[in-house]
Amino acid sequence: MLKPVQTRMKPEERERQLLEVAQRMFVERGYQGTAMEDIARAAGVTRPVVYKLFGNKDGIYLACLKKAREVLNTYIIERALEGNGLQGRLRGGIEGYFSFVEFERDAFRFLYDSGAAVAGPAAQAAGQLRFDTVNRIAFLLDDLKGVMPEEEIVATAHALSGAGEQLAKWWLTQPALPKATVVNTMFNLLWAGLVNHQQ
Repeated sequence: MLKPVQTRMKPEERERQLLEVAQRMFVERGYQGTAMEDIARAAGVTRPVVYKLFGNKDGIYLACLKKAREVLNTYIIERALEGNGLQGRLRGGIEGYFSFVEFERDAFRFLYDSGAAVAGPAAQAAGQLRFDTVNRIAFLLDDLKGVMPEEEIVATAHALSGAGEQLAKWWLTQPALPKATVVNTMFNLLWAGLVNHQQ
């Protein structure tokens, strides 16, 4: 069996390459169907290189997860901060989320479709990263603290996160449907509930 031919890269470049390869493989094969040997071979390196950088499969999976979550959070927060007031921030955050779905398709599939079989510490860490995204959504609802208990704001953020995920998965099966339509659907649903709550 021929050994992979390694090309010299700076450590940060090699890490970025391995994360891209691993994310693609986790999406295509799932967590259980992906081995460190597969990642190493696809990246053109030996297994020790992958183990040295990430420790084990949980390590590289969580590194991929953290990177994808950071990209998602950036889309949401940057677009939200462009809006004025609660209404503008909510619409901006929703637009940011669906822009992530549109332009970062593999990352979206990795976050929401590839990790069903993950267990143990990796699953716990994955859950914490997901809650971090929800906490950022709750931050966008900060203006509601005067009219809504804090635990209800957090509950609303969780509901928004779950509804967004399901709407996004359906949208991906409807290629002719404009992004603006799903953004408006999500925003109108949320805003109607918030307006009624404030009356």
